[in-house]
Amino acid sequence: MKRSLVSAGLALLLAACAVPGTPIPGLDAGPASPAPTPPPALDALGPERITASLALARPAQPVLAVRYEAALVADHCADRDLAAPPTSDVVFTILDRSYALPAGYAPEDLVAAGLTGSSGTRLVRQVILDDLAGMRGAWEAAGLSVIVESAYRSYASQAATFYSWTERLGQAAALLRTARPGHSEHQLGTAIDVTSPGWTGRFGDWAVESAEGAWMAEHAWEYGFVMSYPSDGQAQTCFGYEPWHYRWIGRDAAAAHRASGLHLRKFLEDR
Repeated sequence: MKRSLVSAGLALLLAACAVPGTPIPGLDAGPASPAPTPPPALDALGPERITASLALARPAQPVLAVRYEAALVADHCADRDLAAPPTSDVVFTILDRSYALPAGYAPEDLVAAGLTGSSGTRLVRQVILDDLAGMRGAWEAAGLSVIVESAYRSYASQAATFYSWTERLGQAAALLRTARPGHSEHQLGTAIDVTSPGWTGRFGDWAVESAEGAWMAEHAWEYGFVMSYPSDGQAQTCFGYEPWHYRWIGRDAAAAHRASGLHLRKFLEDR
C-alpha cells in the first residue's frame, strides 16, 4: 500500500514538472493533419499578435538554386494533403491544392510587420522586413495608402478562414477562393493581402480599380513581392484571381520570375 502511494505521488510530481507544448516540426514532418471539423469561428480566434520584435539577425536575400530533383505531381489542383517537397530555402516552398505544410509548422522568426490592419498587428518573417519597409516608403512617396489586411496565418487561423468562406459560398466556390489549412502561403509568414482605403470590392479587380493596386501590380516585384494568383493563371495556380495577394521571394528571385513570364508556381517548380 505504501509503495503504491509513493508511485502515485512520483507520477503526479513528474506530470507537474513536464514542459508544455511540442517542438515545431520542419517541412519534412509529413503532410498536414486533417482540418478541424468544424474549426472555430474567426472571431473566436482573435488577432494573432506578439508584444515585441525578436532580436534576430536578418538573413541575406534567398539564393535561387535548382532543388527539385524529381518531377512534382502533374495534377496538383487535386485536393489532397501531400507533404510540401523540400527546397533550398523555405521561401521557395511550393504550396497548392495538393502540397501542404504540416499542421504544426510556424516560422521561428515571426515579428510585428510595423503595419496594422482591421484586426490588429500583422506578423511576418523577419527576413521580409527590409523589403516591406522599402515598399512602404515607395507607397508613401507616391502619395498612396496601402493597408495590409492579412499576413501570417497559423494552420488554425486558415482552417477558420476556409470554414468561413465555405459557409458563405459553398465548398466548391470556397476551394477556388481560399486555401484549405496547410495549403496557404500565409502560413509561411512571407505572404500578405493588401488593400486600400475605400476599396470594398473584394470580388473586384483591385489592380485595376485602385491606384494602390495598379502600383503593386507594376512595382511590387522590385521589392521581392510577386502576385501569386494572377488573372490568367487559374489552370496553373489552382486558385481564382487574387490581385491583393502577394508573396515575398526576394528581389533577385522576383526579378527572375518577372523575366521568365511564368506564373509563380511554375516558376518555383522549374527554377
